[in-house]
Amino acid sequence: MKRIFISHNHRNSDAIERIKSLNTNPNNNLNFKDKSLSGPILNEYDHVIRRPPSDTAANPVKKEIKRLLHESDKLLVLVGPDSHCSMWVDWEIKAFTSIYGSAKNILLMATQNDTRTTAPESARHLTVHAWDTKRLIEWAKR
Repeated sequence: MKRIFISHNHRNSDAIERIKSLNTNPNNNLNFKDKSLSGPILNEYDHVIRRPPSDTAANPVKKEIKRLLHESDKLLVLVGPDSHCSMWVDWEIKAFTSIYGSAKNILLMATQNDTRTTAPESARHLTVHAWDTKRLIEWAKR
């Protein structure tokens, strides 16, 4: 079973839920271990860390994401209307590429019914595929 980290802008939470429901539905062939963050990372005061990756206050978030990326076989990037300007999505793509030395196990997929999407800067050389459950299942199996 492949281990997949799902990178996304939190405004695309409906797409995340759709993928997770496909993964748990026995009638679908999508089967993977979700290596994404299971919840927000808290600081020493139990507040959610909402800093950009360039801020040192975000280091605990970066550390946890890097750990999860190291445990992942693949990176699925959900590309929605605002993904191109998400510093975290861009950082996750760069971190995954840095860990594995290439982008061959990265899939960029537009959120459902989203036709005007742009990849983050670090992934502009990759194709953003339209939402396609069959493509997602085939990619996850490879």
